[in-house]
Amino acid sequence: MEGITGVVQPAQLGPDGFEYQRAREWMTGEVNAAIAAIRESGPADIVVCDSHGNGQSVLIEKLPDDVRLVRGFPRPLEMMQGIDDTFAAAVFIGYHGSEWTAGAVRSHTISSARLLGVKLNGMEVSEGIYNAALAGQFGVPVAFVSGDRLAVTQLQKVVPAAEGAIVKEPYGYHSAMSVTPARGQVLIREGLRRAMAKLGSLQPYRVTAPIDLEVGFKLTIDAERASFIPGLSRPDAHTVKGSFRDMVEITKLLQVLTSLDTP
Repeated sequence: MEGITGVVQPAQLGPDGFEYQRAREWMTGEVNAAIAAIRESGPADIVVCDSHGNGQSVLIEKLPDDVRLVRGFPRPLEMMQGIDDTFAAAVFIGYHGSEWTAGAVRSHTISSARLLGVKLNGMEVSEGIYNAALAGQFGVPVAFVSGDRLAVTQLQKVVPAAEGAIVKEPYGYHSAMSVTPARGQVLIREGLRRAMAKLGSLQPYRVTAPIDLEVGFKLTIDAERASFIPGLSRPDAHTVKGSFRDMVEITKLLQVLTSLDTP
């Protein structure tokens, strides 16, 4: 949601924010713009995976009635729940930069409250790159991403064939120059038309296995707890690392690591 048009601060990001309900409308509008553009190319089986906060931000009643929506947490494949090898492409709407992306709006990776970052095979990844790797395990390429300029370009450096829609120019963590929601939807439709035109040539992004995972925690106590899990070592006060078979295995582990003391 942090990469949705107009979103810059907590006021738009959670139920206590005065603009959250409006931001849910903006988010749902962008999802529907993406759906409409995809279906200009023909019928499509579409699964929407609501992955912001509690996973209940997209307004389900405003989606087309033949679209399925994944809601709520926890779930085994996190932000990519519902994916399998039958899908032609993944589309990322409202993405943000990684924890270490200076100047990006609401930059974080997986958990803004807990994590200092995630590395795969030594490379710092954004959620976009991470989810591209998870989709790649199923042979599914990323066709498109929308968000602020830094979020879009960060993914395109790793997945250059992915089309993008830049809906805001970031000034910092809590500020940006945004287009209007209506204009954002136009940009998303235009970008997805370009993506659909080259769908057959897109290749999945794959991470070489075994995959070395490194996770940084903001609190040392979280790194300490995580280090008790077999297969993880703790090279410094804030970090744990280990080597794993694939992205599915890593994704399940990360859900545990980001909810160690959650009821």
